Amino acid sequence: MADGKAGTRGAISLRDVDPDALKVVRKLVAGGFEAYLVGGCVRDLYLKRRPKDFDVATSATPEALRRTFRNCRIIGRRFKLAHVFFGPKVIETSTFRTTPIAAEDDPLITHDNEWGTVEDDARRRDFTINGLFYDLDADAIIDFVDGLSDLDRGVIRTIGDPLLRFQEDPVRMIRAIKFAARLDFTIETQTWNALLATVQDIAKCSRARVLEEIYKLMRGGGARRSFELLLETQMLQHLMPSYLELFQKLTPPGLQVPSRSLPGAPGRLLWDLLGALDEFTSATNQIADNGVLLSVLFAPLIDDQWMTASRQGLDQMIDDLMMPFCSALGIARRDRELARQILMAHRRMVEAITRKKKRPSLVQRQYFHDALVFLGLSVKARGGDGSELLLWQRLAAASHGGSAPFATGDHERSDDDDGTGPRKRRKKRSRLRRRDDAPERPRVAAGATRERG
Repeated sequence: MADGKAGTRGAISLRDVDPDALKVVRKLVAGGFEAYLVGGCVRDLYLKRRPKDFDVATSATPEALRRTFRNCRIIGRRFKLAHVFFGPKVIETSTFRTTPIAAEDDPLITHDNEWGTVEDDARRRDFTINGLFYDLDADAIIDFVDGLSDLDRGVIRTIGDPLLRFQEDPVRMIRAIKFAARLDFTIETQTWNALLATVQDIAKCSRARVLEEIYKLMRGGGARRSFELLLETQMLQHLMPSYLELFQKLTPPGLQVPSRSLPGAPGRLLWDLLGALDEFTSATNQIADNGVLLSVLFAPLIDDQWMTASRQGLDQMIDDLMMPFCSALGIARRDRELARQILMAHRRMVEAITRKKKRPSLVQRQYFHDALVFLGLSVKARGGDGSELLLWQRLAAASHGGSAPFATGDHERSDDDDGTGPRKRRKKRSRLRRRDDAPERPRVAAGATRERG
């Protein structure tokens, strides 16, 4: 076992560890490499929470990993690592790294492929609670960074100088807020002050990484608290300025924290929808689609005209509101379109009650499941009696032979990455094809994040 500062034994039960992650670690150890479970899965297992992903750190280089596992794909440039596939599941496996040497005039990390030891790897990670390793053979948590102490005290603390760590990778500021909200932890004073001092540096990050972290915030079960902290730190002004401008135009002085949001105001509805989203995540252990998340953000902005505007006018309003925001963050067109469909469908679903108009054909739409999930969030946020939700659940059950699908969602959480791990693909509706149409080739998504969990 590596000589960590703490060697806590028996804190984790192997029965709670994904069997495929165990296979990866044991095969690497059998091949003469060091290998440990690492990061968020160790943190969550110690806290008696169910990990969403299981990651592995090893002394094996990416090339050695490719030779060891036939079911392996090397991904990433800035941060090269291996995805070991077990069906739809991915065990992300990274080589021990050391902190790269930064330029004198700018500490921002632009590459991260310098190999190191297990201790080097621990000290280059973002927060102490994520710098933990689990040694299977010794049945012990290896802790070089006092992460166990911070877990026991409920504290988010950077490893090393917080000012430097946030300058190296500003996305860590969003992650600090995510973990504080999701785990109900407190951000340590020096870390908090450094975050406030460097918040404007978030503009240096790529749109793709920022968007990914925003989605993670919303899916992690602490969306409402996360957005409160983003607003409190003024990070939201740097992440989503066009979104805040919409609130400013609609109801000056704009979006306020929940304690200052008036009942019936768009801001109050946003906080209530985020709270309902958190309850959905906790109760169902499922992942809301990106289109549902965008619908949560934009529903408050059209609430006063949802039922009064013409259908064409509402459609155009949604497009006009979403376009600047989606363009600024690089949101995929399919996600924007799904959000538009959900918001338009919501009007039809509510009309079925208020105007006694049943539209059973809506159940056959591809986006119906997501629209039903959003309807459930809306009913919860508004404190309704749930009659609309019950009606559409019954129609859905009737159209599916008496079963009641779509009650809460069909995306199950994968076993670890804040909701961004591999997801089950939704079955597409069958379409007539010409005889000479070739079958569609499967698409494989490739991508990597610097720090997971």
